[in-house]
Amino acid sequence: MSGPFERPTWAEIDLGAFSRNIDAIVRRLPQGSRLIAVLKANGYGHGAIELARKCDRERVAMIAVALVEEAIELRRAGIELPILVLGPASHIDVALDHAITLGVTGPEELAGVCEAALHRDVGIHLKLDSGMGRMGVVESELPRVIEMIRNAPRLHIDGIYTHLANADEPGDSYSAMQLANYERMLQALREAGIDAPLHHVANSAAALRGLVKPGDFARAGIALYTLSPVMCWRTQIVRVKTLPRGAAIGYGTTFHTQRESRIATLPVGYADGYRRAFSNNAEVLVRGKRAPVVGRVSMDLVTIDVTDIDARYGDEVVLLGESISADELAAKANTISYEIFCGVSARVPRRYHET
Repeated sequence: MSGPFERPTWAEIDLGAFSRNIDAIVRRLPQGSRLIAVLKANGYGHGAIELARKCDRERVAMIAVALVEEAIELRRAGIELPILVLGPASHIDVALDHAITLGVTGPEELAGVCEAALHRDVGIHLKLDSGMGRMGVVESELPRVIEMIRNAPRLHIDGIYTHLANADEPGDSYSAMQLANYERMLQALREAGIDAPLHHVANSAAALRGLVKPGDFARAGIALYTLSPVMCWRTQIVRVKTLPRGAAIGYGTTFHTQRESRIATLPVGYADGYRRAFSNNAEVLVRGKRAPVVGRVSMDLVTIDVTDIDARYGDEVVLLGESISADELAAKANTISYEIFCGVSARVPRRYHET
């Protein structure tokens, strides 16, 4: 343990695996293209500061986050790489004071950065909505946006980007439509004399599919954490008891033993991000063997059936990692792996090592 008061529940973060994932993505990029490492949401729950320290300029052109607050935290930790806030833009002057680039996602935000550009040089990345329907400038707004940019001589468009909705879907055809929309909007900006030295469209799935144009940047998020698994979430058995056949377990007595059973208790629960949906619906690893979760997951405790495993007090248990993938847990909770990683709460200490 890294501290005397840590609970026996922790997430191991393999910085070596993270670095190898960077290499794997960079190798897939075409000539002249570079990687934007997406470390938003505390590096998808893995720890943004420690991961950012593995992002060297040789391999990573820029770090992307979602919030200005996230970017400032990296700056205060000494991270010097360019940082892009994907938007929405906020705290404009504070961001500029910390050499943070803002992603501008609509005319309203653009008005704010244009106002800031009355007094100082401002570099932004402009987001176009090519069909995602969330953030970004839509085609009908381009004339207004063009006029605003023309009237702000100290505003510099350093990048133009969009986001693909279905790049990770098998048989995806929507991305081709989005790319066509993006190129059409880019052309309209160019005809108005507006362009940028950087363009980025591809997320992890698009980059791995080869949808990056030579010279474009690629924003990799989830692939940085999953090409080789980076997180292994572990805990320890804190109680083992033998219960008779028919014994009830947990809130709501949703599980009853079908035989005399050995039940182990783990010091982890939904307050740590081990979701209540895993009640009677997931497995953990004990001594390399799978043990089912039995009864409801409570706020701080989980019970597992170790009748067929020689499990003992203090044994280590794998909740996520090794043969239990985030995709497996996500399927049991009817969600996606991103939410599993991001859901591992702050009260679970991260321990960093390098293989």
